[in-house]
Amino acid sequence: MSALLPVVVLSATLVALFGVVLPLLLLGPVLASRTRPQPQQLVFAVVLLIPTVAIGSVFLSWWAVEWLRRYDVPVPELTGIALVVAAVVGLMAPLRLPGGSGPFWLKPLLGFASGILVPMSIIWSSEAGLHWLAAAGIGLLVLVVLVVFFRLIAKPLADRRTAKQVRTSVRRFQGQLVDVTDAAWSLSSARGTADRIVLTYSGEADGKPVGAALMLKRDMDWVPKARENESAVFELAKGLNGQPTEAVLAQKQIGTPATLTMRIPGTTILSIRETVADSLSWVEFIGKLELTDADGLLKRQQPADD
Repeated sequence: MSALLPVVVLSATLVALFGVVLPLLLLGPVLASRTRPQPQQLVFAVVLLIPTVAIGSVFLSWWAVEWLRRYDVPVPELTGIALVVAAVVGLMAPLRLPGGSGPFWLKPLLGFASGILVPMSIIWSSEAGLHWLAAAGIGLLVLVVLVVFFRLIAKPLADRRTAKQVRTSVRRFQGQLVDVTDAAWSLSSARGTADRIVLTYSGEADGKPVGAALMLKRDMDWVPKARENESAVFELAKGLNGQPTEAVLAQKQIGTPATLTMRIPGTTILSIRETVADSLSWVEFIGKLELTDADGLLKRQQPADD
């Protein structure tokens, strides 16, 4: 068990460097900005992240091999390299699911567990007299089992996290809420404050998955205005109150998702944004909308949580 100490220390160091410190250094300033990160910024951060992890893995592998040799660990080269590779794979293994992502600590925990169990399984297999190739195969099997196990537990955790976020955001919003009544559409997420909320729905149209984001905002001063080459004002024969209402259809470029904005009776305005360009029939989709309150929306969209 003497080898367990360096394995734990090395795994913890890898997770701290690659799972916490490095992402914060590269992505922290971008995500902390008040403005929405530009795709170029994110791509640049990822481009820097990949070679940094690769170069750092080489140095950490060398450190791991040298340290493990002091403890007379069998096949220290294989064990040290496997430790680094397993921890990095654990940190980067995709756990994101349709229901959302799991808790932030899940991937560091997977990296830490992989960095310990994979090399220790190789050490125990070698001490049992197995050939190093068989030991490496057992280590690979352990890594696969860990990734599959964490993916399985990530789904319920992600679903629970999303459901809690939806409940909190919906109950916090102080304006008029709107829900999609079509059973083919479901609420995917809800984020917002007391004055603004974004409800993201997913559904189907002609057998293809489509979606729409509904932004509700408390705003007394909004009036429909057209912008040249960007948006146009027109009258809907039937708005959410059953009466004709003016709406603004905005589309920055042909072939990009469009946004329809109108006023709900009262203080709230509604903006509907396509997730896929030209995927919504606006009149048909508005016909699926219904004014509701927090309890009504949660009861329809999350019946199992009430």
